[in-house]
Amino acid sequence: MVILQKYTLLEFTLHNEFAEHKSTTFQVKPQINFNVFPRKEKQPMVGDMTVEVGSMDDDSPMYLKVKMRGHFLPIAQNQDDALMDIKEFHKQAFPLLFDVVRTFMAGTTLMGGMTPFSLPPIDPNRLNFEKKE
Repeated sequence: MVILQKYTLLEFTLHNEFAEHKSTTFQVKPQINFNVFPRKEKQPMVGDMTVEVGSMDDDSPMYLKVKMRGHFLPIAQNQDDALMDIKEFHKQAFPLLFDVVRTFMAGTTLMGGMTPFSLPPIDPNRLNFEKKE
């Protein structure tokens, strides 16, 4: 089991030009990255999530980027779980931080005078994991 102990907003960018592009259709293809850092003894696991929607490089009417850092406590259920598998950690930690990012994105777009932008939930069992050195 994993508990989200705390989170920190590291970066936030919102570029909104919907007023100039009223008739423009906008297809959402978010780029989501979740990187986990090696755990130091007796320290929480740390993971950074970056979600980007749109682009500053093309004619997208919106660009939204949120980067958050989560501090997670892996809780062993029994002695066999003492060292949690990194893939299992990702499956449990990803949705916890992703829900915080989704809520932040919806709230900030609403406060910015836009229709709240909400990403759909993601099933952690359908995630692909890549280990990068």
